Amino acid sequence: MAKASEAPEMTGAIERALRALKSVAEHGEFTPRDLAEDVGIPTSTAYRLLQSLGAMNFVEKSSHGSYRVGRELVRLSSMVAAQFDYGAIARPFLADLSDAFQETCAFALYLPNEHSCSIIETINALHPLQYVVETYKTRALVWGALGRAMLPWLDEADVRIAIERQGPPLEAGTPPMTYELLQTENERVRKQGCFVATSPSALGTNGTAAPVFNARGQIFGSLGVAIPAVRYDAEMQPSLSAAVIKAARGMSAALGHGGSRQRKSL
Repeated sequence: MAKASEAPEMTGAIERALRALKSVAEHGEFTPRDLAEDVGIPTSTAYRLLQSLGAMNFVEKSSHGSYRVGRELVRLSSMVAAQFDYGAIARPFLADLSDAFQETCAFALYLPNEHSCSIIETINALHPLQYVVETYKTRALVWGALGRAMLPWLDEADVRIAIERQGPPLEAGTPPMTYELLQTENERVRKQGCFVATSPSALGTNGTAAPVFNARGQIFGSLGVAIPAVRYDAEMQPSLSAAVIKAARGMSAALGHGGSRQRKSL
């Protein structure tokens, strides 16, 4: 009889612990009261949960006296993420864009530690003349549509570091990028939902890209389409922008983003 009566209590404790871990993962920093409200438990119980999680390094105290994700939870999350194929998630959305426009489509992953990005999945155009991208190469955020689509949703400090690390422009003669030059552009991108640029060179491309967000509403990467200037027609831009935004939102939803407000940085 004792074992039978303990089973529901144990199940409840496990559920509370799992809800607590979910709450921890979804907050940058939090207080015991925040955890209590999320899990639906008394603050005193939240304190006890935090002591248990802290003993396993799943949470740790911040310099402000609140709590944040601990090193062990980060390590385990990284192990899971390493097994997660983000290219496979992006591919059906790229395929939709490829089917619609028959042009090169790509997904770039944001690299927060490097303040850069890397294209990890592409579908090339079917035309003999096509824009070919190099995958798994670190790219400056300020050059190219995929990176520029991410910048409006990053914190100012992250944008400034990205500018410091911009390197040489993709086209000779392009002036260096500055924070002031990006300010007006970023506001326009936020309103439009995507970044659009056409190279002045006859051998250049039109690039259209939109941001992808993770489950916490932080910038995760971007999806885009590149079209050689000789095939680009300005009349196609409205439908191109709408399709790219739709694909980026679809991938964001696949990553768990609910479509609510976006946070600026990872």
